[in-house]
Amino acid sequence: MKRSLETKEFILQTALNLTSKFGLESLSIGQLAKSVGMSKSGLFGHFKSKEKLQIMVLNYAAESFTEQVIKPAIKEPRGLPRLEAMMLQWKKWSHHYLAGGCPILSSIVEYDDRPGPVRKHVKQLQQNMIHSFEKAIIISQEESHLSRDFSAKQIAYEIYSNMIGYHIYSRLLNNESAHKMFLETYKKIIRSSGAKINKENI
Repeated sequence: MKRSLETKEFILQTALNLTSKFGLESLSIGQLAKSVGMSKSGLFGHFKSKEKLQIMVLNYAAESFTEQVIKPAIKEPRGLPRLEAMMLQWKKWSHHYLAGGCPILSSIVEYDDRPGPVRKHVKQLQQNMIHSFEKAIIISQEESHLSRDFSAKQIAYEIYSNMIGYHIYSRLLNNESAHKMFLETYKKIIRSSGAKINKENI
């Protein structure tokens, strides 16, 4: 059983790396079998279909996001320190842990207008990710770090949009100012949401 779990972990990690580099739609059982050194029929026994493989890889990416982003951030004090930790851990996860960036973000473009179970799953994972930021913002408001006069959904939208913008500017455009612009934009967002920044804290 342990050997089987280790094999599946290795397969999913390899699949996640391939998805990160080339996209979810390009992932196939044949390609993955070649990458892990297994027969196509042997790998098919694990996943049964390309669609099931894609969904399992998305779930594996979501689990990785929880382990690498959410759990470390929760150790930080409630409020802005936790929100900032989530944002910076996400940046670290998508740019250092994954060779080609966040596969959940890239899957948005691939499946935004393609109906079916994979699109439904991508949508749910995106909603879960955004909700985690909304929750951190609400806690920041409860701790009086941000004003309750502003919508948590609007703040989350602005923070999340900034993160996606950073992904494009840093990975696709190779803009050397991407990191600086990312942090400056974040500061503007939380200032406009009632926060007072007295020193550099990110």
